[in-house]
Amino acid sequence: MKYSILEDPRYKHLAEPKSILFQIFSFIFDLYANTVLTFYTPVKVIGRENIPKDQPFIFVSNHNSHMDIAILAYATRMGYEKFGFLAAKDYWFDNNFRRRFFKNLINLIPISRKQNPESLDLEDTMTLSKAFMELGNNIIIFPEGSRGEAGKMQRFRKGAVKFSMGLDVPILPAAIIGADKAWPKGEKWMQSVPITVKILPLIEPPKTKNLSDTAFNKALSKLTKELEEKITKEVEELEKNSSSD
Repeated sequence: MKYSILEDPRYKHLAEPKSILFQIFSFIFDLYANTVLTFYTPVKVIGRENIPKDQPFIFVSNHNSHMDIAILAYATRMGYEKFGFLAAKDYWFDNNFRRRFFKNLINLIPISRKQNPESLDLEDTMTLSKAFMELGNNIIIFPEGSRGEAGKMQRFRKGAVKFSMGLDVPILPAAIIGADKAWPKGEKWMQSVPITVKILPLIEPPKTKNLSDTAFNKALSKLTKELEEKITKEVEELEKNSSSD
């Protein structure tokens, strides 16, 4: 019988209901984040009607601030508990203390960034993501890969679209402005700056069942480019409207 990644004690909690400790922490975090994002760095949400109510999704946006994860969770009104984030296996899961401590604080889904005998296959990460989403959860992915410089967008990588196509779940795109000023990269403290997040209509992935590798890669590149163009356009429009107010 083939070994399933879902049986691994390091990861199986992702496919199980949340612990009481996790639920308590999520409640405290949501209370803190909602207070900050309502009063100190007030977040204006546009397009909340585009959030699906009966299916999981991959939430995707530009990424310039420490705050972006909290902003996206806040914008949905679903709560921090309902979102997972891809995290480096070698840093977060291969260390016993980090793995045991943080599994009660944040939904981290392992992905390998090094090639060695202990690396996870992408298929394993997909399996864990699918099990996690089948519990009614969603995943946040930043296609830029890391936080860029304030006001600048980096080229989108293909990971978010690859997960969307591989898992057959839609992408929910969003554009964020103001977060790069409220808590920019390299700064320790937040500033009281208004933030706007615009949630765009869902993007359904193309069906991949009968696609050749060439056709799959072509569709992957095309959708990644379209996603980057959509979010870039919305960021520019929001910035333009903000400066004219």
